[in-house]
Amino acid sequence: MIKIYNQTEYNLNDDYSFQDFTGRSNLEVSGIVYGSCFSQEITDNHIFPDDMTGVIFIKCNLDNVFIPAGNIVIDCSQRRFFVQNDKNDWLINEKNEPIMPVNHKYFTKFNLPMPLPEDIPKTKSDEPIDLIKVAEIKKLEII
Repeated sequence: MIKIYNQTEYNLNDDYSFQDFTGRSNLEVSGIVYGSCFSQEITDNHIFPDDMTGVIFIKCNLDNVFIPAGNIVIDCSQRRFFVQNDKNDWLINEKNEPIMPVNHKYFTKFNLPMPLPEDIPKTKSDEPIDLIKVAEIKKLEII
């Protein structure tokens, strides 16, 4: 399939474009891949061969995926996240420390207090903590 993106024509790999490969591994990808999801739960997961080169990923979800050198990533999501002790997904930095919840834009959009990494329990909670409900209660306490 031919796709024009940013005024450039690409001949896509139809087997790997517009597909959902969430949680899959050992993928032998080649050519130009557009609009596919390769998201993983494990941070920096090596789902492609380490010697893979020449693949162009465009507008793909590559969250938690390690992309070997020699490949090109254009306008893709490459977030690093990990489930914390509150049983929520948090974006993490290069030291694997939590930074903010993956749904942080919700808190900004609705003017809610942003959950902080220091609010994460030291031990795993039995049930997921509803970060939005906690933020709504905090906002009422501030007012």
